[in-house]
Amino acid sequence: MGARGGVGRGAAHASVDVPVIAAFVRLAAAIVVGALALSPPAFGQADPARTAPDKLYLVVFSLGPAWDKGKAPPEQTAFREHGANLKRLRDAKRIAMGARYADKGMIVLRAPSEAAARAEMEADPGVKAGIFTFEVDELRVFYPGVVGDAAAN
Repeated sequence: MGARGGVGRGAAHASVDVPVIAAFVRLAAAIVVGALALSPPAFGQADPARTAPDKLYLVVFSLGPAWDKGKAPPEQTAFREHGANLKRLRDAKRIAMGARYADKGMIVLRAPSEAAARAEMEADPGVKAGIFTFEVDELRVFYPGVVGDAAAN
């Protein structure tokens, strides 16, 4: 959900079948997560202080009731703080990947439990401000894959 994302573009995406895209993104995320989960520790090591290894959760962000369709994303209440929170999670190697599709965003989050993943997202400034809602689902990888930097291709 970045400053230049496709959020709020309206009619330009009217022909997009959002449920099909959402299902595709979830499947793609599961494939990607397999590669991330099975990748060498150099990608992102688990905290040795934790007793159980982190699980992977798909977090899908949708526009919330406080999203003002008349404002650009950077002008939304708590939007910049939401971005700063996601950066904090990336820097801590808690986000394995993230993407946008239609008017949604998604991250693959490393967390010890679903309750911990939910608590992390409930504390997000954008969620607290009501500009985003979220869903959390555990990813159970069945096919590992690899996603590189799309901008480099």
